[in-house]
Amino acid sequence: MATRFLAARTLEELPSPAIVLLGVPWDGSVSWRHGAAQGPRAIRDASESIEEFSLRQRRSLRDVPFADAGDVPLPEDAAGVVSAVANAVERWARQGTTVVTLGGDHSISIGTARGLHRVYPDLAHVVFDAHFDFRPEYDGSPFSHACGTRRMAELGPTVLLGARSAAEEEFADAERLSLPWSSGLTLPPSGVERLLGRPLHISLDCDVLDPSVLPGTGNPEPGGAAFLDLLKALEAFVREFQVVAVDVCEAAPPLDPSGMSAVTAASLVREILLLLGARGVG
Repeated sequence: MATRFLAARTLEELPSPAIVLLGVPWDGSVSWRHGAAQGPRAIRDASESIEEFSLRQRRSLRDVPFADAGDVPLPEDAAGVVSAVANAVERWARQGTTVVTLGGDHSISIGTARGLHRVYPDLAHVVFDAHFDFRPEYDGSPFSHACGTRRMAELGPTVLLGARSAAEEEFADAERLSLPWSSGLTLPPSGVERLLGRPLHISLDCDVLDPSVLPGTGNPEPGGAAFLDLLKALEAFVREFQVVAVDVCEAAPPLDPSGMSAVTAASLVREILLLLGARGVG
C-alpha cells in the first residue's frame, strides 16, 4: 500500500514545497453511492502502476518540487469537514504553496474555496462537473456534494464546464443568477470575462469524464468528456491563468472492480502536478 503519491517527497524531505498534495477521505455528503472516501488511498496506490515520466509533457515527476502531506484529519460531521479542509488549505496557501487535493466527494471543494478566499479575496472558480450541483441545500444540508457549485458561486465568480445533468429547480436558479456554464470544456464568453486577472481554483469532479473512461464514481452520467480532451482543457487553464489550487474529487474506486478508475485518476493527478510544476520553466 502506497503511503504517498508517486515520486512525492515527504514534508521532512521538502518542508517548503511549491506544490502540496492533501488527501480528504470523506464521502459523508454524497447523495447516492459511497466509495469516494477511499479515493485518496486508492489513487496513491494506483500511482505506483504508472510512470513518473509523462510522454505527453516530456517531463518527470522527479523534477516537480511537490510533497504529499498525507490526509487531512477529519471530524465526523460535514460542517466540521468543510472547516478542517478550509483551515488546511489556508495554511498552505499563505505560504504561497499550490494545493492539489484528492477527494473525497465534491463537497470538499467548499472547504478548499473557503480557505483560499481568506488568502485570495478576488479568487475565481472553474468547476468541471457532469452535474450543476447548484442546490441551496440537499437532504437538509448546505454541505452536500449537490451544493458545491452554489457555495463556490456565493464566494466568487464561478464557471461550470462539462455539465450534462441538473434538477429543473437548480437549473432555473443558475439561469436566474447568470451562472456561466457549458456542456463542453471550452469557456463561454461570459466566463472568460469573469475569470480574467483573478487567481483560479479548479474544482474537478471525476464524473465530468465519460463513464466509459472512469466508471468508478458515485453519480456517473453518460455523454462525458474524453480523457485527452480534459487534459487539453486543463493545460489551457494552467497556461493562461494563475491556478492556485486543484481539487480532484469523486473517484470512488470500490465502484470499479477493474481498478481502472483509480489508475485514470492517478494519471490525471500526475499530469496536473506536471502542469503546475512547469509554470515559469522555459
